[in-house]
Amino acid sequence: MAQINKNMSKIKNFKDLVFIPHPIAGEAQKLPLYLAKEYAEAKQAKMNFENGYGISVIFGSMFYSNGIDTYEVGILKDGILCYATPITDDVIGYITADEVTDIMRKIQELPID
Repeated sequence: MAQINKNMSKIKNFKDLVFIPHPIAGEAQKLPLYLAKEYAEAKQAKMNFENGYGISVIFGSMFYSNGIDTYEVGILKDGILCYATPITDDVIGYITADEVTDIMRKIQELPID
């Protein structure tokens, strides 16, 4: 039976994310100039939670993000993109930092399998 994770010490939020260059950023120098900047500026943050779920947040105009102030979010289960949660069945694009925080809260509240 699924158990709700009530022992969360602190709900994580957008400010807890640490963005690093997205893995594709390393490919920027191999691309034509019109694509190189988009690849070079791509960023990603990943965070895993106590319930086995996690979040991937990516930023850059080549994703479902405007590259300025919206983000693309994917929900992870055991480190792999998960398309079967009560939150969503796909990635979620063009969302604000506050909306990322809301999704992070929902993920952390998912039951432990």
